[in-house]
Amino acid sequence: MTNTLVFVDLPTSDVKAASEFYRELFGWTVNGRPEGVFHQVVPGEGLHLGLWSEIEQFPDPAPRPPQPRSGLQARTYILVDASPGEYLNKAVILGATALWEQGYWEEFDGYHASFLDPWGNQIVMWWKPADN
Repeated sequence: MTNTLVFVDLPTSDVKAASEFYRELFGWTVNGRPEGVFHQVVPGEGLHLGLWSEIEQFPDPAPRPPQPRSGLQARTYILVDASPGEYLNKAVILGATALWEQGYWEEFDGYHASFLDPWGNQIVMWWKPADN
């Protein structure tokens, strides 16, 4: 199939620390490709996620100086296997900043909560219980 979303990359100033954050929070497998510069995150099912160094900016052939982030940004949604509130609490313990507590989204009949990871990437955890 053409024009299919393949993966999303998140910038970070510390690829190894970001890898450990996501490994600890979601239990994901993380592969250095190359180690410390770009890491492939394998969540089990679905799309892969990348973590890339704001300094090296691999595979960009002409890296630009890192810029401070402000304002709105893309949201990365993660389908979780339990209450998003549980994951939010763990994320905060690991160094994230809570953006909103668990809430119900009626139009999509599911629950969500959101945080900024320690590197400024917005993550929204999504959960639809089996009985919904």
